[in-house]
Amino acid sequence: MADYETVLDRAKQVGASNADNDESIALFCDGPLQTLCGAVSPKLVFEGAVKKGLGYREFGHLASTDPSAVADLMWV
Repeated sequence: MADYETVLDRAKQVGASNADNDESIALFCDGPLQTLCGAVSPKLVFEGAVKKGLGYREFGHLASTDPSAVADLMWV
């Protein structure tokens, strides 16, 4: 699994419209995640989402509908 910071840096280089799934999740974690889900660690949430194999759309839907499930990703 790629490191959160490495994936985030790559995502910022290619831009959101050209980002792959993991890069898109990293950008989401770096951006609106804490506004939607509260005090969560972007890095740990990213790692949990990647370990569970979540797609970007699935992850975004989860963040907007079930913030506690997103927080649970920190412990995967």
